[in-house]
Amino acid sequence: MPADVIAIANQKGGEGKTTTSINLAHGLSLAGKKTLLVDMDPQGNSSGIFADLDSIQKTVAELFLKKVKAEEIIYPTRYDNLFLMPAKISLAEVELSTLNVDAPYVLRDCLETIRKEFDAIVIDCPPSLSIFTINALGAASHVVIPLQAEKFSIDGIKGLQSTIEGIKRRINPELKILGALITQLKSNTLLTKTILPVIQNYFPVFHTSISTGVAVGESHLSRRSLLDYNPSVKQAKEYQAFVREVIDGLKK
Repeated sequence: MPADVIAIANQKGGEGKTTTSINLAHGLSLAGKKTLLVDMDPQGNSSGIFADLDSIQKTVAELFLKKVKAEEIIYPTRYDNLFLMPAKISLAEVELSTLNVDAPYVLRDCLETIRKEFDAIVIDCPPSLSIFTINALGAASHVVIPLQAEKFSIDGIKGLQSTIEGIKRRINPELKILGALITQLKSNTLLTKTILPVIQNYFPVFHTSISTGVAVGESHLSRRSLLDYNPSVKQAKEYQAFVREVIDGLKK
């Protein structure tokens, strides 16, 4: 069976995409799934959790420049069952050179050659509707949408919904929405109670949500996943529950 490919996407920054990508990928590997984390964000934040970027020469940028094959840029991490296809700032310089007819399909075509070697592939998308997000959605079998229950997050939902629908029409008719994951949740606020039903008008919403708290930032500083940094903290337990929901959702 080829791997399930899960894009973590939202064009708005600060919604928890990288944190979700890191902990979903590690969580799937802990569940016994051989997992590949693909970093499509030129900031390289998820790559920096799992690798020393200064020592890495080949990244996803080389895929777009047609210099390497996918298997040449897969690196092991310190976690069993978890592998990384990294990005760094050089990816940002690639964008203008990829504007040809094949541009939206680069990642899909590259992953097709390795999908049977993994059980799951998680793609961390940049906070924009760039060619890299389009590539991720074009390559994915499923998409997860992290977002906050706040007005400014809601404002971008229509745009994201239309982008996903456009990708399904033109590039990837097989793409399925696994759901929206509410992050940085401040429970029992009036805003949260008002906005959750609005989100549900656009996307299915995971039962699990991720609470706000300092542990997430601390885990980033320690360059570890939250599931490794402090598995007993509330947010880690929430991500563990989210991982279980994703696994159940993939079976449907």
